[in-house]
Amino acid sequence: MDISMILTLALVVTSQVSARSPQLGPAAIVARVKQQELRIEDMQASALLEITADGESKTRRFNLLMKREGVNYRALLELLEPRAMAGTKFLIQAERGKRNREWAYFPDLDLVRSIPGKSQDDPFLGSDITYADLAGGAHLDDLVHEIVGEEVVAGEPCYVMEGTPRHGIVYGKLRGFIRKRDFVNVKAQFFDRDGELMKEATLTDIRELADGILLAHRIEVHSVATDGISVLTLDDVRINQALSVDTFTEEALSREQP
Repeated sequence: MDISMILTLALVVTSQVSARSPQLGPAAIVARVKQQELRIEDMQASALLEITADGESKTRRFNLLMKREGVNYRALLELLEPRAMAGTKFLIQAERGKRNREWAYFPDLDLVRSIPGKSQDDPFLGSDITYADLAGGAHLDDLVHEIVGEEVVAGEPCYVMEGTPRHGIVYGKLRGFIRKRDFVNVKAQFFDRDGELMKEATLTDIRELADGILLAHRIEVHSVATDGISVLTLDDVRINQALSVDTFTEEALSREQP
């Protein structure tokens, strides 16, 4: 799958297909992953975000909804905990080749605000995940891909794929570790524009959903700069429930979700 979409709240999906040919090139691997990724039309899940930084720990609980429209998609997050932030919502609209559009809704003010482009690179709720990560960072087709090697991760042989963004984002390149046997992405590395490693994500607790689709239910992100750790865990995951696109609009942010 798109190695820059690993932190888009576990849109790490594939079907159980065989990678028998050792001669697969980057285009073939990307095409196989992309084909499976598009099988998710929408998703609902409960999410727990655990953040450890500077010797302190905190948790955030929220509901996640996602709606895919071809290679574009929309995501809606509604905070449940801490109670002081309950009802705060974040809406993300990601379109190929364009800067993501994002909004936040603050229930105490009954106010919807746009998140400016520069702020999209800020940490999400104090974690090692940015607003841009939540929005996907870059689309699959907006990266130049190459195979840079092979590596064993958690006992599994993997292709090591590297993607260079075609347009400016905070990352200079991204590296994904794709299991050969089923094309599941099990690790990702994020580098700055000088080639220095910024953070690393590991994807585990991979479960099979409907129609052989696999989903990582646990993503752990380690920041090299701060030595902080953010762990995102998904539960009660449901896919392809025919969610209405009307749920994912700026106008709908201040409405109660059904």
